[in-house]
Amino acid sequence: MTPARGPSWKWWVCGALLLATMLLYMDRLTLSVTATQLKAEIHLDDKRYGRLEECFSYAFALGGILFGLIADRVGPRRLYPFVLVGWSAAGLATPLASWPALVQVIGDPGKPGEGEFRWLLLCRTLLGLFEAGHWPCALITARNILSDEDRPLGNSILQSGASLGAVLTPIVIEAFRAFGSPWQLPFVVIGAIGILWVPLWVRLIGPEDVRVGASAPSAGREAPRVPVRYLLVQLLALATIVITIGLAWQIHRAWLPKYLKEVHLYSEATANYFTSAYYLVADVGCLASGALVSWLIARGMGVRGARLAAFAVCVGCAALSAVVPQIGRGPLLFGVLLLMGAGALGAHPQYYALVQDLPTRYMGVLSGVLAATSWVAVGRMQGALGAYIQETGSYDAGLVFVGLAPLAGLLAMGAWAIFSRPRRDQTI
Repeated sequence: MTPARGPSWKWWVCGALLLATMLLYMDRLTLSVTATQLKAEIHLDDKRYGRLEECFSYAFALGGILFGLIADRVGPRRLYPFVLVGWSAAGLATPLASWPALVQVIGDPGKPGEGEFRWLLLCRTLLGLFEAGHWPCALITARNILSDEDRPLGNSILQSGASLGAVLTPIVIEAFRAFGSPWQLPFVVIGAIGILWVPLWVRLIGPEDVRVGASAPSAGREAPRVPVRYLLVQLLALATIVITIGLAWQIHRAWLPKYLKEVHLYSEATANYFTSAYYLVADVGCLASGALVSWLIARGMGVRGARLAAFAVCVGCAALSAVVPQIGRGPLLFGVLLLMGAGALGAHPQYYALVQDLPTRYMGVLSGVLAATSWVAVGRMQGALGAYIQETGSYDAGLVFVGLAPLAGLLAMGAWAIFSRPRRDQTI
């Protein structure tokens, strides 16, 4: 039997979710931070790099639907360790791209780096597939243990693991580089650490803690049945939101280190340390977004209005990406990038809170389908951007586009909050 849980237990679980998100981002970002180095060592040019990110995105889209379906049926208690070990193993296997016996078999002697690229493509695709399972598991867990009033802060804690992992990854890689370690070592170390998360999860979560189809009460209220037409409006708005904020966050995540090193000619160390600062400020923005919602609710604003207000602030900061091409090298560039990162990540907790309002029975698969739409869009953008940069050497069009995209998400969220109202007919 699961022992009685004290009031602090739910926040310890949120801490475990934060660690899982941190590990996910460390595995994901290790390639981004080392990409410029690999450009020279294994011929990983911009087009190939864009292809890796594109396939990662498509695999993430597929994994979101697949693991969303599974999460709805078996719950996160058993699924979460499986997907985390899966993506950690993909990270651990990545350095085999430098193993001559392997790359000679899968490569083309007439195309330098072809074997290494094909192995990276396989590992990156598997990484995206398994990492997708993190989000339905994490969101279902948070929904099950947190009330509506606690979810803004809980989601911010969960999402802040993304920036924490992104802060640590450049520092870890720079430390390895300072000791003369090869590029392969960070992949191995980070992948191995990920597997150590599993015993923590097993210790914290018992069979009754995250039951399939369960949901935490909200101030003593039961969740109402959702009208079909209302659900369709909700899904359309959520799809617009997740696509636009996904573009703003994921494009910068993949290309920012390369942009600083190759366009503004910052050194490896300067670019890597700034990248850590970028994600540290993004973490602050993420936590501040959730805290702002809680603060507004405590002062009498409705939950919808508070979420919309916080989302609008975040979108305004993310839109600064559109002016980055007009800014030269220097402190102003760094300042604008920091605000942009805080806004792009801070928008996500508000999206997660909306997803957790979806019908409990179908939340895993619906959240997976929504994530898939975002990652397909991100994948198309990654591939197109890689080819564009390879051809023109310019990041400008991409920066402008992903900066303005979340404005469409803000309009969708506002329209849904104003015009959609549940009705008693056609509920599910």
